[in-house]
Amino acid sequence: MTWLEHLARVFGGKRHGLVRLRDTASLLQAAIAVVAVSAAQSASVWAVGLTVVLAGWAMARPLPEVASRTSQNLWTLGIVLAIVVSGARAFMFGGELLIAGVDFFLLMIVQRLFNRQRSREHMQLLMLGSVLMVIAAVIDAELHYPALLALYLPTATLALIVNHLLSEGERLGRRVEFEVDRYATRELSRLNRAALQVTMIAVAAGLLTFMLFPRFGAGVFLRGNLYGNETVGFSDSVRLGGFGTIKNDATVVMHLLPLDGEPAQTRLTWHLRGSAFDSYAAGSWGRSRDAIHGDLSSKLGYYILQEDGVPLGEVIAAPYRFGGTSGKTIEPRRIPGFAGANQTVRVLVTMEDIGTDLLFAAGRPLAFSLAPRGPLEERNRLGLDVDDQVRVLDRQPGPIQYEFVGRVGEPERRELQAIGDPEVPTPLTAYIDRARLSAAFHELAVSITADAKTRLDKVEAVQRYLLQNYSYSLDQPLSDRVRSGELDPIEGFLFDTKAGHCEYFATAMALLLREVDVPTRNVNGFYGAHYNSLGSFYAVRQADAHSWVEVYFDDLGWVTFDPTPPGGRTAGDNASWFPRLANVADALRDAYLAYVIDYNLSDQIEVLEQLGVERQGRNLQINWRQLGPWLIGAAALGLGLIMLVFGYRSWRRRADPSHPEIQIYQKLLAAMQRRERGRHEHESARAWADRLRERGAPEAAALREFAAYYDELRFAEDRPSPAMLIELRARAEAVLASETR
Repeated sequence: MTWLEHLARVFGGKRHGLVRLRDTASLLQAAIAVVAVSAAQSASVWAVGLTVVLAGWAMARPLPEVASRTSQNLWTLGIVLAIVVSGARAFMFGGELLIAGVDFFLLMIVQRLFNRQRSREHMQLLMLGSVLMVIAAVIDAELHYPALLALYLPTATLALIVNHLLSEGERLGRRVEFEVDRYATRELSRLNRAALQVTMIAVAAGLLTFMLFPRFGAGVFLRGNLYGNETVGFSDSVRLGGFGTIKNDATVVMHLLPLDGEPAQTRLTWHLRGSAFDSYAAGSWGRSRDAIHGDLSSKLGYYILQEDGVPLGEVIAAPYRFGGTSGKTIEPRRIPGFAGANQTVRVLVTMEDIGTDLLFAAGRPLAFSLAPRGPLEERNRLGLDVDDQVRVLDRQPGPIQYEFVGRVGEPERRELQAIGDPEVPTPLTAYIDRARLSAAFHELAVSITADAKTRLDKVEAVQRYLLQNYSYSLDQPLSDRVRSGELDPIEGFLFDTKAGHCEYFATAMALLLREVDVPTRNVNGFYGAHYNSLGSFYAVRQADAHSWVEVYFDDLGWVTFDPTPPGGRTAGDNASWFPRLANVADALRDAYLAYVIDYNLSDQIEVLEQLGVERQGRNLQINWRQLGPWLIGAAALGLGLIMLVFGYRSWRRRADPSHPEIQIYQKLLAAMQRRERGRHEHESARAWADRLRERGAPEAAALREFAAYYDELRFAEDRPSPAMLIELRARAEAVLASETR
């Protein structure tokens, strides 16, 4: 029994033969398509679950020969109601139009499975499956889609071939339909090979089209999943405790490709800045109306941050998407008393859709440049929010690629100490607003900084106190006094539990410093990144999410301080159980995105130029010396594949004859052809014997007996036994011996 027969027995329902195989292939191709849209998050969970249950019922129940008029009317009514409900979900109740449409297609699949008596319904199932696969291709850019496509293509091709055979039988009548079913059931291996061969031809043609014919890239539609996964910490308000839930999540959220040409490191130690907050109340950070507002200027493809109307840097070269080169492109503004102000990094970022419109940058962001890969991403624009938060305005769904230039140089201790303890400017009063906490909290802040003479002394005293007296922990149980409402969560951390993760350390430092009039703000982002040597990029994961503090030092600006214990900053390093396997998967996905999803017209032109085909004006110039070896290599490869296929088929026929009765028949045909009494094309064995009898050929009678026995063996449900083959061979020998009698 072949694997196709096994599948047909398991999934093919109550019917038999080729009809059951068609049911199996139709069901499997639809199932693969449903899995594809489900993996792309383009279908409702309840709709997928209901589809699975109803499809199982449809395949398990006895299928009537003809659908009743009542069932047809009920299904028609159900389809009409589904159209109305889908429209209402999309336009009246704010649901996603795409998901509502996919759910409707799932209902159509169920309806076709319940009424699959004829070839027409199976063709409609194939059409529905192909539509769902196209939807998944547009929405999903993950690695599982090509794997599902590799399963779908041969399955759908087999379903198409079998359905075509049965549809011809239906068209020509019951007797032909029966003969087609009986013959094809014994040729399942040939049907399998035919489906694989057609699939390979289609894939080869598709690859050729993909490589050479003009296209616009994935951005014509969407790139990546349409519905991003929101990451905690980057919304308009953040409640303490969120980061502790993702420190074990190894999901990659962005790739970093440094453009400075520096040697690769195992792990980066940058603070990738995202959101910032100035207002704290009742365990949550938010933004007040008094937070500092900024502005952006645009020049040569860069959006440059400004401070008091002055750009933070000067553009000296085009961004990566225009120049495609590494090196310095932004000259940062000089800051007196800050020797490291000119230390910058330039990085190309590919960020997944994590449910925020914020862009992340290392250190103090100076400039950003979007790197769109299609018409939808071309519509993205940048805007500057409060506290140097750069956002994508009207961001389109899916991942985004951009370039940032950030100042990573930090002031030296002597430079910070030189600032002293100045008065806080009026525009910064929001950053010294004290939270409504207990008197004990204020007394703690005063006691910690009692000996501090400068702003830096205060900062270092608070940071040192937290590092020496508190421990890092992802488990953050609330104390009894916090649960009862007696204390704020940050007071529970300081006075009761004395253990917590980065949010608690950063919040405690920011609020304690405000009690002694030091301007601070809480910042959320990611700490560091891990180098992937296979893909030659740095990967930032959900587990790298982090929180820290920025302190204002007059002309030196906002300076980063991280009070979290060093072990806590890298707690996410242990998130992946299989780091090597995760690196391989991430590198494969990056290559798939770069060379398949983002493959566009410019890449095609580059490929043609490497082959020796260039466009000069309106004409094509072919360098045959460059193209010739490629053509010879392709021809040699094609010839080698053809020889390999024919050699394998010849060996297979000799080593394991699947139909020995056919081989006996073919040998008889060859022998009779040499006697010039061969069979005419499209002539059956019996018709051949009748024609020879009319001509008075001596072999006619024996050939008639051979033909009758051959047909009996050829179209039997079971394969012929060795004794039957011996009898057939004897009758063939009798035909050849007839001439000598």
